[in-house]
Amino acid sequence: MARIVVELTNRCNLQCGHCYDERHADTGELPISIIEMLLLEGRACGIDHISFTGGEPTLHRRFSDIVQRVAEAGYSFSAVSNGSTFHRVYSLLLAHRAQFKGISFSLDGALEQTHDRLRGAGSYRQVLRAASICVLKELPFSFNMVVTSQNRSEVSEMVTLGLQLGSRAVRFGHLMPTPDTALRQLDLSPNERREVEKEIWTLRKASQLPIGMAPGYHHESPFFPCGPLELTEFNIDYNGNLTLCCQLSGYGGATTGRDIAGNLHEMSLAEALSGFRRNVSVYLAEKRVRVDRGRFGELDHFPCWYCAKYLDKVPKLQSMTQHPWMR
Repeated sequence: MARIVVELTNRCNLQCGHCYDERHADTGELPISIIEMLLLEGRACGIDHISFTGGEPTLHRRFSDIVQRVAEAGYSFSAVSNGSTFHRVYSLLLAHRAQFKGISFSLDGALEQTHDRLRGAGSYRQVLRAASICVLKELPFSFNMVVTSQNRSEVSEMVTLGLQLGSRAVRFGHLMPTPDTALRQLDLSPNERREVEKEIWTLRKASQLPIGMAPGYHHESPFFPCGPLELTEFNIDYNGNLTLCCQLSGYGGATTGRDIAGNLHEMSLAEALSGFRRNVSVYLAEKRVRVDRGRFGELDHFPCWYCAKYLDKVPKLQSMTQHPWMR
């Protein structure tokens, strides 16, 4: 069975310095009619789990209704959150504990000043409050840290903090470079990424806490493991578009063009997934040609960077010729 990542809204109550502009543009939210379609057609399409993301998914005006309908339909569900509203929604998760599989809180620094520098004053304490509620109410949670130039020295401390606070896991992910992150000097170079990855893999072997990395880390094979490409994960954005990847949804601006397999306002889930499978087949075939012709470069071994270029999502960076990802 597969899971579907649902971007409920691009509304967010934070203005994180490393986030895509589209993910906090406050221009829309997914209609509940699309959720109803997913619940009605999902199982026949091989889907049994729904993961909520955003924006801040809990800010969807009908978040409570959505969670209730998903749980009553028998799907398991999870969410990604900045933690700021958790004190208002945790009772809803408690009411559907059997279907709720966990929440991942974004924590971008083991130290308060590091996290708050990226996400705003007071946001670190909001995450810790949310984690404390989870421990008290026995709700599963984990931490997700986007690695930047400002927090790369706190990777080990993040694992220690996760253990101390009762997290089920810690997951690290790479920051996708944009002109804004370049101006803020948040980006790591390819070599710096490899150094951080080595540290994370070393910690993973020694830690009692499960440690993972989001897709995007360097992989020796051009054909890296990836949920969407293995047809085990799908992504719906807040406009109802079935897109190739939740990691790149909204990257480079509003999602258009090659990233979209179909729109659920215009077709059934089964029809959109059929288009998705065709897109994946084309993607893999074109990559095979590129590899066979010796045109798969060193930076292409960073999967999300390869896909960003493949989907024409980096034109704004191309003028920054001195940027380490443009050399």
